[in-house]
Amino acid sequence: MEPPTTLRAVRSWDEALPERGTDEGVLEAMLLSAGALGYEKATVQEVLSRSGISRERFQRDFGSKEECFARAYEMAADRLGEELLEACEGAESWRAGFRAALARLLRTVAEQPLLAKALLIEVRAARGRAWETHQRSMERLARLVDTAREEPGARPATKLAAQFVVGAVEESICVEIGAGRAAKVDRLLPDLCHLAVLQYFGEDEAWLELGSPDLSRVGSTAEPGETSGEMDL
Repeated sequence: MEPPTTLRAVRSWDEALPERGTDEGVLEAMLLSAGALGYEKATVQEVLSRSGISRERFQRDFGSKEECFARAYEMAADRLGEELLEACEGAESWRAGFRAALARLLRTVAEQPLLAKALLIEVRAARGRAWETHQRSMERLARLVDTAREEPGARPATKLAAQFVVGAVEESICVEIGAGRAAKVDRLLPDLCHLAVLQYFGEDEAWLELGSPDLSRVGSTAEPGETSGEMDL
């Protein structure tokens, strides 16, 4: 199965209709069902209805709800990881790369809140192999964040700094999703960049992040009449 190069934008349950009759459609239906209904309430029957395959095929190809979610999670996590790496490729500095990757992550959350909820929140209920994949993904991101220590001007920092940054990003996003504010999650960008830079470059440099022009705002999710300068927290 060859996955598409980008994750499909689905903002609501009404839009959560994957390509029917395909393995990828089943995996997408599993994630979107978990994101919309919660992992515990997302049933195999719902996945079957959304994806258009038979229960016999589901049992043969996926085995169980837990296995299906784990496979779906791995597929989406790998694709999102590739998109984040792509976003920061060629950045002139660690700070520019971090900001670009974080902006891409926030855009994904804003454009695909059901998927984001499945990947960041419902995976905690799923546990098992999906949770292990989540933990590995967080560790991989922490290692990338920790490359800041190699930058000119970086101050000494322990590896816990990277774990703290990744954990803060994850929990901040989860709070916004849980509060129904996923569409405006891009407003977290300046503060989270400030937090990350503070760990490695000190307070003076960190405050510059709050005043940096936000060239990566998620314009497609702005409310009518909203401008990039409206950052009411």
